[in-house]
Amino acid sequence: MKALTDREREILVAIGQGWTNGEIAAHFVVAESTVKSHVRSILAKIGARDRIQAVIIAYDLGLTRPKPG
Repeated sequence: MKALTDREREILVAIGQGWTNGEIAAHFVVAESTVKSHVRSILAKIGARDRIQAVIIAYDLGLTRPKPG
């Protein structure tokens, strides 16, 4: 697994919390296309096929936890 940038790590945490690309873009005040680029880069770096696998990896790395109830 290649190292993530700080921004990629932040976006991976947001993905792990179930945020959509639009929600991530609004939160970080960037274009949705920028988020999509970050997501593609994250998936490639962590070796994930899709966002679901990225969430699992985020949990495994301790970057995020499931929200209660």
